[in-house]
Amino acid sequence: MTIRESDVQIEACKLWAEANEAEERGRLIEAEALYTVAAELGYDLAMNSLAILLEDVIQPPRAAEAVYWLKRAVDAGSDMAAWNLAMRQRLAGRRRWYIHWLTIADQMGCEEAGQALAVATTRDDIWWALDGVPPPPFVKGPRLG
Repeated sequence: MTIRESDVQIEACKLWAEANEAEERGRLIEAEALYTVAAELGYDLAMNSLAILLEDVIQPPRAAEAVYWLKRAVDAGSDMAAWNLAMRQRLAGRRRWYIHWLTIADQMGCEEAGQALAVATTRDDIWWALDGVPPPPFVKGPRLG
């Protein structure tokens, strides 16, 4: 029996949907397990969702694992994961890496990345600025202008 790649992706998508539902219901261990299986099958949305679950939902956060899955998602073609990696660097105040991941997200077709990149590469004073998003923790006081 030959398993087609499309069949694998369909199953991974179904697993992602189950994981998402489990997460919404607060069943985080189940969600993590389902996201992991879907991610291992190569489903980039599951990789991204797993990373967010590991870093932003499950306590204590597991940042290293989250970054691993985000990078795998980027390798699988997810501009959303590249954006999320850029946002991690923005929050940490690491401009060079912020621009690096924004550039990748932009090249992958993420419109928001292109807009953020224009500010990050031309405005030294407010390189971190994003429309409608509060400044990162390292910014003290209002600095937009």
